[in-house]
Amino acid sequence: MREEMKIMIVGIGGVGGYIAGMVGQKYKNLTLIARGKRGEALREHGVVLHSDFHGEKIVKDGVIRECAREVEEIQDLIFLCVKTYALEDVCQSLGSCVDDHTIIVPVMNGADTAQRVREYLGKGLVVDAVIYTTAAANEDYSITQLGQYTRILLGAVREEEHKAAKVSAGVLGEAGIEYEISSDVRQAVWEKYIFNCAYNVITAYYLGNVEEIRAYEDRRAEFHMLLKEALQVAKADGVHIRQHYMEEEYQRFMRLSKGSTSSLKRDVEAGRPSELETFGGYLLERARNLGVAVPLSEQFYDGMKEKIRNRTD
Repeated sequence: MREEMKIMIVGIGGVGGYIAGMVGQKYKNLTLIARGKRGEALREHGVVLHSDFHGEKIVKDGVIRECAREVEEIQDLIFLCVKTYALEDVCQSLGSCVDDHTIIVPVMNGADTAQRVREYLGKGLVVDAVIYTTAAANEDYSITQLGQYTRILLGAVREEEHKAAKVSAGVLGEAGIEYEISSDVRQAVWEKYIFNCAYNVITAYYLGNVEEIRAYEDRRAEFHMLLKEALQVAKADGVHIRQHYMEEEYQRFMRLSKGSTSSLKRDVEAGRPSELETFGGYLLERARNLGVAVPLSEQFYDGMKEKIRNRTD
């Protein structure tokens, strides 16, 4: 039965904690990978989810491990919910718990994340995923999910992974998480990635919340141009983007709640490792390979590199 599946969640931050809090209500054979004080808090209190959408959830059945290398059982399904700069190390730690039937679902940022997982692991069935939610970890390592909307899009780019996408969707559905199996998951991944390339980079560059960007006409114009440049890269890469994407995403940006900001801005401000290479470096690399000019994206990327260097010197 599906309830007997061995499920692992790597990274119990906002997204991983939300998934754990929901999946753990239905599936008891659950392993959570969390280090240090986060792991200690999970052992003592369980996964505590404060959700506007689903209410209060507590999961205490999960086995907590510092690293996947401590897990010797092959898993049926693994959700990867870590920052992209940690992905290679995480994949290297999964050797003892992945075989050819294991389904791996990276619920992470980036346009090439699933392909990187395939290359790093060399085994298992990798499902592309995109999550739309507002969820973050609190100081006590509980998780808060804001708003009446959370949805995960799943899909497969390889024929042999279509069944794995359906199995993953079934688990999410039984756990009460809204999902959709996308017929063009590459479009879904890139449409979120394009927005993030503009939103994360501009908020981190100016170290500002959304209202501090929208307050200036030149910054609004820069956000629009960053969207446009990332869109041009996607189209040159053969990705189908919906017809009114630019206008709709710009208006979404203009409607974001006051105080909204990005994970990249928070990480840069705190002097933590960041996903700048995900939102800037990869885009510039694809642009160069495809012969697409992205001068503003390049300017912002170089400026961010300088800001980060100055903060760490």
